[in-house]
Parts: sequence; C-alpha cells; structure tokens
Amino acid sequence: MNELKSHARVITLKKGDLLLRTGEVCQNAYFINKGLFVNIFMTDKGKECVTGFSSDDQYPFLSEISYITQTPSSFEIKALEDSELLCFSRVSIEDLSLRYPLFASYYQRAMLVIISKLYMMFAILQSYTAEEFIKYLYEHYKWIINRVPDKYIALYMGISTSWYCKLKRRIFSL
Repeated sequence: MNELKSHARVITLKKGDLLLRTGEVCQNAYFINKGLFVNIFMTDKGKECVTGFSSDDQYPFLSEISYITQTPSSFEIKALEDSELLCFSRVSIEDLSLRYPLFASYYQRAMLVIISKLYMMFAILQSYTAEEFIKYLYEHYKWIINRVPDKYIALYMGISTSWYCKLKRRIFSL
C-alpha cells in the first residue's frame, strides 16, 4: 500500500477544467475519487462530439486512447463537476504491473471495462431511437440523466439540446 501511495498523486479540478487537451499525449491514467467527466472528440472543423462519460458513481477509471498509442490526442477530457482524482503515470503503472500481478489484473480489468462500455453504449445508441435511448439511460444509467448537463447528453446522441429537452419532457411527463 505504501508503494502504491508513493506512485499516486492526488489531482483536484474545478468544474470546466480540462484534464486533457486536444493535441496532448495522454501520459497518465486516473481513478476518480469524486467527480464527473466528459470525453469530447474534436473534429478537424472544431465541432465537439461527446464520446462518453465517467464518474465516481460508475466507470471510475479514466484515460484516453492516446495513453496507449502515445500519439497526440484528438480528444479532450473535461470536468463537469469539481473533482478529485488519483493520478498514475504510465511509467508507474507499468512498473507496478510488472512487480504486482494483483495490480496488473485490476488495471487490466479497468481498461477492459472502459472498452466494453464504449462499444456497448455505441451499439445501443446506434440501434435505438432517441426516445428509446433516453429511456435506456434512465433505466440503466440514471446517474447520466441526473448529473450530466443536457447539452452533453444531446451531443452524445447527435441531436440538438432543444430536441433532447423536448423528448425528455415528453418521456418523463407520462
């Protein structure tokens, strides 16, 4: 435990702060103690496309594909709430993984959860109507509906914020 503590550093972010900026290489992995984050893909034309959410409630592990590829990121990671994270550098994770099989197993499981979450949510988003998807979020990921601003859910769904709000009112007024 002492060695694990010596490799981790606590980071605090305010709502709206960026953990990762477009063009940076992600050198760290993070465990969310408190807070909520959105992953945003930036197109060549500067358009924002939300690709996922992570929180202390669910999916408390956070990183970006640039961490694996070691190339400049096309994504940014933004804090949607005041947040606290445990930060581990790539070097520390590799060192701890080599020396502690239990740590390696936990870290590998965390990475697999992220990958499976992204694929599953993408498949559901593509196969459901907007109304069905909002109902799905409410039934399975209520924390997203309750904590994520409507703007980011709408961007994730690829619809306007006004249309999302109309659909949400229609669904929840029934």
